[in-house]
Amino acid sequence: MLSTEVTTYTRYPSSQDREESEASTLLSPLQDGDSAPNQDAVAPFGWSLNCKAMVVISVGLLLFGSGTALSLLFFTQVGNVPYLLGPLFLSMGLMFLVTGLVWMSILKPSLQHRSFTTVN
Repeated sequence: MLSTEVTTYTRYPSSQDREESEASTLLSPLQDGDSAPNQDAVAPFGWSLNCKAMVVISVGLLLFGSGTALSLLFFTQVGNVPYLLGPLFLSMGLMFLVTGLVWMSILKPSLQHRSFTTVN
């Protein structure tokens, strides 16, 4: 019978009892023959590591693009756009974009290491 258990240990037992105390709780019992949910589901290779970084980059691009558009609207005096709205969106978008690009460059070695370990 397969099951998922959470086991907790006390790190520093009291001076009276030096034995390690253990408490386990059954989370989800599985019947015989059942398989764990999502046990066979495997995420695409690079997506599991790059998902958050790609979202940050796309949010940065959207903010940067909207900041560019708002700045152009302000400087051409086409619309009634507040003065700081364009530069605010530009700076926030650039911050998100640079953060996502640096995050991707940090994740690149772990992707290469993961591909090396799966090939060999």
